[in-house]
Amino acid sequence: MEMRTFLVLLAAAALGASSAEPKKFPKPSDEERLDLVRRAHVFAPTDVASKDLFQGPPGKLRIHPMDDVTCTFFPKQMNGWTEKFSCKLENGTVVKVKYNGPSAYKEVFGEVLGTRLFWALGFYADRMIPVSVTCLQCPEHPWEYVDHRKRVPRDEKGHIEDLPRDAFPGTYHFDLAAIEEPIDAEVIEQQGRQGWDWKLLDSVDEAAGGSTKAEVDALKLLNAFVRNSDNKAAQNTLACPRDAIVEDGSGNLSCSRPIMYVDDLGSVFGEGGITTGGTARIDYEGWKAHSVWKDAKKCEARLAAIGGVFRHSTLHDPVIGEGGRRLLAAQLDKLTDEQIADLFRAGRVLRLEQKVRDGASGERPVTIDDWVALFKQKRLEITEHPGCPLP
Repeated sequence: MEMRTFLVLLAAAALGASSAEPKKFPKPSDEERLDLVRRAHVFAPTDVASKDLFQGPPGKLRIHPMDDVTCTFFPKQMNGWTEKFSCKLENGTVVKVKYNGPSAYKEVFGEVLGTRLFWALGFYADRMIPVSVTCLQCPEHPWEYVDHRKRVPRDEKGHIEDLPRDAFPGTYHFDLAAIEEPIDAEVIEQQGRQGWDWKLLDSVDEAAGGSTKAEVDALKLLNAFVRNSDNKAAQNTLACPRDAIVEDGSGNLSCSRPIMYVDDLGSVFGEGGITTGGTARIDYEGWKAHSVWKDAKKCEARLAAIGGVFRHSTLHDPVIGEGGRRLLAAQLDKLTDEQIADLFRAGRVLRLEQKVRDGASGERPVTIDDWVALFKQKRLEITEHPGCPLP
């Protein structure tokens, strides 16, 4: 074999090997990050009627709703406030497991609901799979040991070195759990958990190749519709889909189609407001208590951010243009009753055992039909609106 041919084959082999590894997007400068935001997309046209809201979005994980998944506890500390842990599947994949613990946050329900609805309507969202989990070599209460605020011995990778005796490691079953499969994209950040606040979303520029104002407004209105009041910057992600990462001849990476999306949708379908526990999320009466609009004539949507005057949330009572209202109305209107019912079935909302006031008997259990009827009632506030001030 000639040396030139050998070198070509060697280079091709090296390229093939390197292409199998996920490409890491470099930390952008302030100017580069702003350019990515200006060109970012928040919406992709989709066939709403074809979406299976029970199965949810497709993914690489061969896990289906209501599967009983067996995995091995992975000792990694984790951020946030809700019960979760990392677990290694039989094929070696480490996944994030959220489970229903003693807190009032109900994210194991909310994230399944929020991500499915956003995905079905054409907005980017992670895949959340409602399952039960059997965890091997697991603490009895895993969140107590992986919570990053707890002072437990860790190695240089942030992994827990040894579980203490009072963790009672063994095999435990979590009946109400959800496994997260992130969007197949590379997160773009200058520092950890940077995210983006909603004011930055106004920098998205259609002329620069980004989403239209109507798409941005539709995303804001959808967040108000589901009452996603926990909308601080850390809940949102700027990313580059892996198929949009471009590598030049020098190995430099750029992104041809950046995206911006809400990657934590646990605080939905409730009352919202100052706190995100209890009736603030996944609460039938709480969601029913408030209309979509704070001022329908001005198209000012109602969305009270958590924290009150000390809030870190950055989307508060957004004003929506007519283009955004029309876009979201058209997408919502395509959902059938069966799709809406499947959404709430996948979210396992009946396991919350909530009650609804009933004139005849005082109160009765909330049904899937109740959730569907309420969803449609709130949808009408958007679809039957006489029209927002232009643009």
